[in-house]
Amino acid sequence: MPETTNQGWCLPTAKKYRNWSKAKLQEEVQSPALSGYLVDDAKYRVNENTLAIYQFQKQPLLNKYKSAIFDLQKGIVLCTSSSRSLINSFTQNNLLGGLEFQREFANWLNQRSHYVIATGKRAYFSMHGYTTGDTDWVALHHMANFRSLGKSTIAFNTVTCRGLTYTFTFTDCTRYISTQVYSSLYYNHAMYKLGSNHLEYSLGWQVRRTQGKSLLDKRAYFHPHPTLNTSSLKDIYQAVLDKSHARYGQCLAKLLEQPLIQDDHHTVYLSSRRPNTLF
Repeated sequence: MPETTNQGWCLPTAKKYRNWSKAKLQEEVQSPALSGYLVDDAKYRVNENTLAIYQFQKQPLLNKYKSAIFDLQKGIVLCTSSSRSLINSFTQNNLLGGLEFQREFANWLNQRSHYVIATGKRAYFSMHGYTTGDTDWVALHHMANFRSLGKSTIAFNTVTCRGLTYTFTFTDCTRYISTQVYSSLYYNHAMYKLGSNHLEYSLGWQVRRTQGKSLLDKRAYFHPHPTLNTSSLKDIYQAVLDKSHARYGQCLAKLLEQPLIQDDHHTVYLSSRRPNTLF
């Protein structure tokens, strides 16, 4: 386990090791200076301490590792799982409704591209969209700002900790990557409003949002947007459920080669839904 050196951050503090990219990692991974910060963890799980993920699916790092993860508590984690596998595991084990809910809510916001997995308090951003397979990722809730270095290159700076910041640069991203970051930050803001409105107005919880220093708390980065009051958490979950049942009906009809089964399944599904009453 790497030595904790930066207020709980298990990352090297030398100046040359506070700026990272995929190419830099490939160059320095065998450096003796990094040996104390490298961790081999085949069972790594994306969590609140995940900073960034660089994927090496096509050309494994050290001919073995398909991803390298910068983690606040563990250090630089080398993992045989692909970035896609790591994110899929996270969404299946941690998200209510999984990616289906994330995509459905994006549709409600008229966002057709899917670059971020967000909860309101945390947001993981992909450089090519998470529906395209393996891609690099960055945790926006640990980033203080970003800058575009061209149409397809971007650099993120972490929040300051004991006077130190780390920079993660990503190349060969989707074109106009900054626009996708702005949209993703708004999406996360909307997700927070959706959840907090449900807790406050539907269930009577008192929700207080603490102001942090990350991108998630900087409204200047959000695109202008319409009111979110018309969005209902229950309505979106119901839409996800309806689509799941519709897909089941389609698969059943295709399997049995009976097209009319799809219509019958839809009718039965609608009749089986009980009214929102006690009886």
